[in-house]
Amino acid sequence: MKIFKKDTPLTLSRDAIRLFFALNFYLFVKTLGMDFELETEYVVMASIVIFGPLFCGWTCPFGAASYFMTRIGNKLFPKLQFNIPQPYDKWLRLIRYVLLACFLYLFIAKGVSYFGDHIVMYKSTIFSWNFIKIKHWAVLFIPLFIPQFFCKYMCFQKAGYNIINRALKITQIKRDTDVCISCKKCDRLCPMQVNPSTKNAISGEDCLSCFNCLDTDACPSKAQALSLTVLGYKVNHVYFAVGAMSLYMISTYLILFVFKW
Repeated sequence: MKIFKKDTPLTLSRDAIRLFFALNFYLFVKTLGMDFELETEYVVMASIVIFGPLFCGWTCPFGAASYFMTRIGNKLFPKLQFNIPQPYDKWLRLIRYVLLACFLYLFIAKGVSYFGDHIVMYKSTIFSWNFIKIKHWAVLFIPLFIPQFFCKYMCFQKAGYNIINRALKITQIKRDTDVCISCKKCDRLCPMQVNPSTKNAISGEDCLSCFNCLDTDACPSKAQALSLTVLGYKVNHVYFAVGAMSLYMISTYLILFVFKW
C-alpha cells in the first residue's frame, strides 16, 4: 500500500525536524535517561492556539516516531500495512475523546497538573500509568502495520487540540470549489485520512498540518485548489511553517533554559 508522497524540499525539511524531536526523546530521554527533553506544554498549547496543529505534524516526538516507524514498516512489510476501514475507523477515533475525559478528571478532580512533570501525571493513577506503558507500543510497534495508529486512536491530546482548533478556526486549509477538479490526490497524500477533497475548510478535523496536501506536487498546477489561511487571509504554507517553527523553538528554549518554568 503506497502511503507516502515523493520527497520535496518541504517534506525533507519537515522530516529533519521530526527526526530531531523523535531522537531527542527516544534516544536521549528514553534510552540514555538524559534530562534533555525539548518540550514545554506552555509553548505547545500556545502553538496549538496560534498556529493550529503544526506541533502534531512537525515537533511531536510521538507523532514523529510513529511516522518513521510507519515508513520502516512500509519498506519491510509493504503488503502487511493497512488502514482500518470504515465505519470502524470512525468509531475507533472516538476512543481518544474518552481518554481525554479520563485525563481531564485527573486534572480537575485529582488536582494533577497537565503543565507539570508528565511522569508525575502518568504515575498518579493505575489507569494513567498503564496508558503510558501501552503508549510506547502504540508509537513504536503498531505503526509498522497500521499507519498513524497512535495519532488516530490513542492521543487524547490530539482530541483536545481538535476541539480547540475547531472552535477557534485561526488556521484553516481551504478548498476552492470553483477550481477543484476532484482528482482526490490530496486524499491519497493525507496520512490521517482527512480527505480534503470532500471538505470546504479543514480545522480541528484530525489534520496534522503536515502540509502534504499543500506541497508543490500535490494539487495539479491547473487547479491549486487548496490553500492555507490564517484569520481568513491566505498565506504561503512554507513561510508559515518556517516562521512558526522558529518561534516555537525560540520560545521553548527561553522557557526551559532562561526562565526555567
